[in-house]
Amino acid sequence: MNSHLNIFKAYSKEYSEYQLENDLTRALAICLQEDSLFFNDVLKSIIHNNYDGVFFGDLESKNTIQISIQKKTSEISNENDDFEKIYAVSLSDNVMTADHFWQQNHDKIYDPICDIVIKINNVLIIIEAKRDNVDCTAQLYNQAFNICSNSKISKDELADYIIPVDLEWTKLMSIAVNVGSFELATGSPNRFLNDFIELIRGHNFKWLPEPPIGSVSQENQRAIERRIDSAVSELNKVGHISKLDYSGRLGVSFSEPWANELLFKVKENGDLIGAIYPGNTKAQGVFIFDNDPELKQSIRIGDKNYELEIAYHIKFANQGFITGMWFNEKDLEKKLYTQNNFKKYCGRNKREKGDWKKIEDLFDDCFKTNFDWKKNCKWNSKIINTGRTQFNMSFGYEICVTIPFAELRDLDQTRTDLSGLTNLIESIYTQYKTLYKK
Repeated sequence: MNSHLNIFKAYSKEYSEYQLENDLTRALAICLQEDSLFFNDVLKSIIHNNYDGVFFGDLESKNTIQISIQKKTSEISNENDDFEKIYAVSLSDNVMTADHFWQQNHDKIYDPICDIVIKINNVLIIIEAKRDNVDCTAQLYNQAFNICSNSKISKDELADYIIPVDLEWTKLMSIAVNVGSFELATGSPNRFLNDFIELIRGHNFKWLPEPPIGSVSQENQRAIERRIDSAVSELNKVGHISKLDYSGRLGVSFSEPWANELLFKVKENGDLIGAIYPGNTKAQGVFIFDNDPELKQSIRIGDKNYELEIAYHIKFANQGFITGMWFNEKDLEKKLYTQNNFKKYCGRNKREKGDWKKIEDLFDDCFKTNFDWKKNCKWNSKIINTGRTQFNMSFGYEICVTIPFAELRDLDQTRTDLSGLTNLIESIYTQYKTLYKK
């Protein structure tokens, strides 16, 4: 899915601090409303041991739940309200203690706005959310104080009604990831929760319960890939490297005339593959076949040279990928990638004009008999035996560099420090920029 279609992301990348804080608040409130399992687990984390006794202990009971955002205290309570408890929740990077909460003494009567308000029967939960480590204790205390004042609860009685709770973003996102993983395992992923997690990943990956690669086994592809994804997101925030917006593709945009993507994939043994596809379209192939640049056989990352795996890749497409053919030099009887063949056969090919038969003849002539090129690209099932009348063909390459798992592990040892991985990805990106010697 294109990241611009994330439910909670504004189209513009220009966030003001005020907008970002409101976006986080709104996203959380919507997730609580739209994902009952997530809401249930968040409530448990806030109310702790009293949860079963306060809520939902009886199938016959009629519980009323309301979730609101940006509500004035005057809209929350009045002298007719009879709250049993008010949970004042701090959601920040800053840790709020109960002692610090009760040390607040600026008892000013006014009408502050609460970020998130949850009413369940006669229990009230107010959440003050911050985008970073701002201490919101005083702000939260004044909100609770004014709610109680509106309900004619005296200052001496506050401790009987108010329970301060420190939630923290890391605690909240641990709940979100656990719920999201469970929902995925049971075949019922929640779009709202998944988009919320991705919103948070883009803002501050440190809030997510994401172990460094140094703490996971090399068989845990998903954990390694998730860590690489976070590193790519960090680079994207800097601005000069843009993360791809496609679902199922982990990589960055590339701005050379001969390629437009750098993709990353984690192998079963934990190794990282950085792959690029020069000449993936005819327009990209023009640079290669018109200039005949020399292709590097290795790239240097840090103080080490990495050999490149270079294979041929022919792509067939028509308003989207149809099929492809991968092969090496040893599979060829005679040279296929020539300027003449590129100009004659690449681009649009129509069935009715006999273009497809000419391509068959070309491939039969160039490939060795022991290389079944038709089987390799599923020529008959994907091209011939379909209702297609045309396709676009390109002569390209698949070029890969492999970073062993052991090196990834050494680079990524601390959960809150992605610099080892971001430096690695940026180095691969920079080195691929000079792949062709002009």
